[in-house]
This record gives sequence, C-alpha cells and structure tokens, in this order.
Amino acid sequence: MRDVAARQWAATVAAIRSFLREPTNALLLVLFPPVVIVAYDLALDAFVGVPGIDAPAAVGELGGTMFAAAFLAGLVGVFQVVGATGPDRRLEICGYRRWEVLLARILAIVLVGVVVALVSFGTFLLRSDIEPASSGRAIAALVVAAVTYGLLGVIIGGLIGRELEGSLVLVFLVDLDAFLATEAFPVDTWIDDYLPLVRPYALFESAIFDGTLPTDDGIEAAVYAVILLALALAIVRLRGETP
Repeated sequence: MRDVAARQWAATVAAIRSFLREPTNALLLVLFPPVVIVAYDLALDAFVGVPGIDAPAAVGELGGTMFAAAFLAGLVGVFQVVGATGPDRRLEICGYRRWEVLLARILAIVLVGVVVALVSFGTFLLRSDIEPASSGRAIAALVVAAVTYGLLGVIIGGLIGRELEGSLVLVFLVDLDAFLATEAFPVDTWIDDYLPLVRPYALFESAIFDGTLPTDDGIEAAVYAVILLALALAIVRLRGETP
C-alpha cells in the first residue's frame, strides 16, 4: 500500500510540475490574488451604500478572494488537459496505467486548489480589516470554489483544446460568476442558482461573518462538484488522452 501511494504521489507531483515549469504560472500563484482582491475592492466599494444595492462593505474583498481562488485553480485545470499531454505520455512510458495518470491530474487540481485557497485567504487577511469568525471554514469554502473551478477548467480545456482561448473563456466566466455570486446588485435571473460560485460564495460569506457552513449550501456545492467531475472525466476520455 505504501508503494502504491508513493507511486501515485510521484505521478501527482509530475502533474503539478508540468504546470509550474512555466515561470509565469508560478508568479500568478503569488501575484494574482493581491492584485485581484485590491481591484475588486476598489471597483465594488464605489457601489456600497448606493440606494437599491444591498451589499456588505467588504463585498469587494470577498468577491476578489473568491475570484482569485477560482481562476487560479481553473487555470490549472485547463493546463491539466491542454498542456499535460507530453508529461502524461512520459508517465505511461514509465509504466503508469492510464487511470493512474488521470487520478494524478485530479489530485493535482485538488492540491493546487488547497494552495491557491491558502494564498487567497492569506491575502484577504492582509488586505481586510475583517476578523473572520472561522478561518478554517473560510479556507474550506475557498477550497470548494477552487476544486469546482479546477474541474470546470478541465472541461473548458477539453472542449476548446487550446491554452490561450481556454484561459480567455475561463477568465470571462469566473469574472461574471464571482460578480453575480456576491449578489451586490439586484439581478434576479434563473441562471443565478446554477452558477458554479453561488454556493461556495455563500459558504465563504457565512464562514467569515457567522463562523458557520450552511448544510444546504454545502450539500449543493458537493453535488455540483461531483457532476463537474463526471463531465470532466467523460470529456477527457473522449479526447482519448487518458482512459
């Protein structure tokens, strides 16, 4: 069992290295969260207090933190499909079965999701004057958002098949999603309940202000992630790069 775990860990590390091998990607993990959080804060603070807009004073910081975690993990997801074909082939040559390579991709997304959640939350703490009611639960909510968009990144990468175009679609989707999830503006459409970040943002906001994770939102977020996982696996299989 220990040998199996070590073997799988080696494949997962290889999947992560294939993303971090580009210096730009490594810099994004460090520089992107503070830039986005500050930008979101400045953009949305102008609307706080405007009649008809019911939003907490920290909506920009909350939305920016959620955006940073989701986008970075989504970017990893895109690259796990589009940019990892070469490393995957090398792993298969070394004797790894295709399902092991696929599992390594998923584990890489989860691990990077945890890292980007920690970096994003750390930036939030440095930037915000808010004392989180529960830091652990807030980080867990960000991990949920990161994993959700990591899987969505796999889907986008699998459907589009190119890094640049996939990244552009991703940034547009995350931006719109995070903006609507904050509910800073009275936009009432049927699509609101089905956006990927609606439940993770509700979990994050509740953890920050109340120190709780609403059960209903948690269950719905988990179901959403499972559906995305199934779609991601199906798309990767159809691409023929893994089983």
